[in-house]
Amino acid sequence: MTTGERIRQLRIEHQMTQEELGAKVGVQKAAIYKYENGLVVNLKRSILEKLALALDTTPTYLMGMEDAEPTQASLTKAQTSLLSVFDKLNEEGQSKVIEYAEDLHRTGYYKKPAADGLVTKEA
Repeated sequence: MTTGERIRQLRIEHQMTQEELGAKVGVQKAAIYKYENGLVVNLKRSILEKLALALDTTPTYLMGMEDAEPTQASLTKAQTSLLSVFDKLNEEGQSKVIEYAEDLHRTGYYKKPAADGLVTKEA
């Protein structure tokens, strides 16, 4: 599989248009089209890194130096949603979210049961 084919496959798996991927990478839709169709063969390292980040993979996978796509820890739908919203907040907003989550955890009321089924309370 070529680099372009890998880019296209991952973009589709992530349900992104060429325009959306271009916006994440900082290039025009036409550039993504050229990457996917092999019209640009020597991608700049900075572009490869941005593509890999946007597509949740590694530059070496995109270049075909790894056969298998790197496995990542699976997130639940709720975790993905939380991270998506969190990433849109500025630094102060992110700090508030962390502070609030720590407060919720500290109360003990919202804690998940321990693996043995017993709920533990902190002193």
